[in-house]
Amino acid sequence: MSSNLPRYALAVGVAFLLLLGLLLLVRPLIYSVAPPRDDSVYVVATTSSVPTNGHLVRDFLLNTPHGLLGERRSGEHAVIHVVIARGLTGLFSVVNAWSPVSDCGLNVETDRLVDCRGHTWTLAGDPFATADPPLQSFPVTTQNGAMVVDFTHPVDAGG
Repeated sequence: MSSNLPRYALAVGVAFLLLLGLLLLVRPLIYSVAPPRDDSVYVVATTSSVPTNGHLVRDFLLNTPHGLLGERRSGEHAVIHVVIARGLTGLFSVVNAWSPVSDCGLNVETDRLVDCRGHTWTLAGDPFATADPPLQSFPVTTQNGAMVVDFTHPVDAGG
């Protein structure tokens, strides 16, 4: 019995190495065959992570630049700063945190967005002053508790 123990240990070791080798071969194939998700189906948050009548502020790395307001280059990618909010009705909004009026980033306050020159918008991107355009916003859908945003087709380009 004790003479079989080294054989079993060797067999288990060889089986482990074969399995590891197979995994190292298959994993790259999976990622080379499956195309990356594009910026039209970008999961930005879970519905439970956005507070009721509250907001989240996040930067997102996009696969490609889309010429969005305030978009910053990051190598071959682009970064956009957005505000994700849940309104009184429970509907979600995702707006670009860049002012179409003053061409600067927006500061997020408790119930509004304010640019560098004092122009204000609601968290949903609607202007408080009728002369100001709405903020650039993006279509949002919910799928299995995830908020999916299409960054390739802004709802309103702002200005």
